[in-house]
Amino acid sequence: MSDNLIRPTESDLRRLRKWQAHLETRGTGVPDEEDFQSFGCLSTLERLRDVLSVEAPHHCAPLARVISQLKREKRQREKPRQTTTSRPSKGSDLSVGTDELPDDWKVTLKEMRRRRNDLDGGMIDLGDTSPPAQSQIRAAEYVLRCIVQVCIDADRSADLDTESVRLWLERQEARGQGEIGLAMQLRKLAEFLVYRDEKSKLRKAIRGEASRYARIGRLKRKRKHAWLLANPTDIGKVWSLAEELLAESRATKAGTSRRYLLALHASALALAVAAPLRISDLYRFRIDEEIRRDATGWSISIKTQKTGGDYERSELWPELTEFLDELLVLDAPGGDLWLGYDRRSGTPLFSRDGGVTALTADWISDVWYEHVGTGEHIVRTLWHQLAYDSDVDRTWMALSLCGQRGGGRTASQYHDRNQRARAVRAGRRSLSELRQAAMNGQQQS
Repeated sequence: MSDNLIRPTESDLRRLRKWQAHLETRGTGVPDEEDFQSFGCLSTLERLRDVLSVEAPHHCAPLARVISQLKREKRQREKPRQTTTSRPSKGSDLSVGTDELPDDWKVTLKEMRRRRNDLDGGMIDLGDTSPPAQSQIRAAEYVLRCIVQVCIDADRSADLDTESVRLWLERQEARGQGEIGLAMQLRKLAEFLVYRDEKSKLRKAIRGEASRYARIGRLKRKRKHAWLLANPTDIGKVWSLAEELLAESRATKAGTSRRYLLALHASALALAVAAPLRISDLYRFRIDEEIRRDATGWSISIKTQKTGGDYERSELWPELTEFLDELLVLDAPGGDLWLGYDRRSGTPLFSRDGGVTALTADWISDVWYEHVGTGEHIVRTLWHQLAYDSDVDRTWMALSLCGQRGGGRTASQYHDRNQRARAVRAGRRSLSELRQAAMNGQQQS
């Protein structure tokens, strides 16, 4: 720490006294955003932060967000005006909008959704072909939108035929899409044609291609497994990374956006270890809705996007509490946890602007790539690898933590609360052992 931070200058002290008088005039002892906004401009607040971070760090939580907002507004004002409108180059888009699909395709998709809604609502449907789940309909629609786009790029009419499918496959392969993903999307095209009861020859060809891509994909080693071979890691090492980021956040100057960002990154790692859901679920957590805090700690209750199953953890590991609490404390006036919780109720957990805007699933993946070297889904592989390598059968532990169903077990068995609770406790013990091993490894190196 510099001497300037240890011993504030006379200018710093005058600024601090002026700030204290400002709060007294406004009749508050715990400042919020409006108190800072009414105190001065961006440069004034930045100088105030230097002294508050030392003399009154508990005041700094709202200041960080106010400064960030003022910086954004300044960048907007200084951004040069765009005098010409540039059109994207031909073929730059991957798909058209839903409204650009052929009318008869839109009619079919609408009917599929209507019938699926009726079935989900308990109504009887006497149709010959049962409509797929809503998520599968969305997947089929996206592939159809991509097909139309490649047709437009090739200056041909939008149609689902051998040539359009070939053009689409070539584009997807050039973009690096994996064989398993292509196989799944080809099956969606085939299901769409089955529902329409047309083009049986094309359906057969598409299914054949789907099977071929699936075989190739299975023969290839999964990317995450290959990454693990080249970059050995385990759950304990990832958790240690999260702890290091949290410690770095706490050592960073109060009132800075970096301090909050480090805590946010730490939480993105730690939460995924403790609740290894897919990023399509993790990024949807809203405070006091899918993820809740009470006097004893945090809990989760969410319907997973991919399977529609219920994932419930009535008591997340206590080790996770400080990570999630930090996001509220750093954002709340006076650093008050429960005031922060009330203010953030109903807002996204992962946000950089106090819950106004949610960070995306891709953001979580980017955090994992930055600190671990691969995407967040690797954590699910690590838990299953731990279960496989264990001397005892811990498959149930990995399945419970990852929100998966065990093949051959009935739904009632899978949702047995006692069995799930034992599995989660086993996971916590395993994490503790691996964390200790990771710390010992660091000390020896």
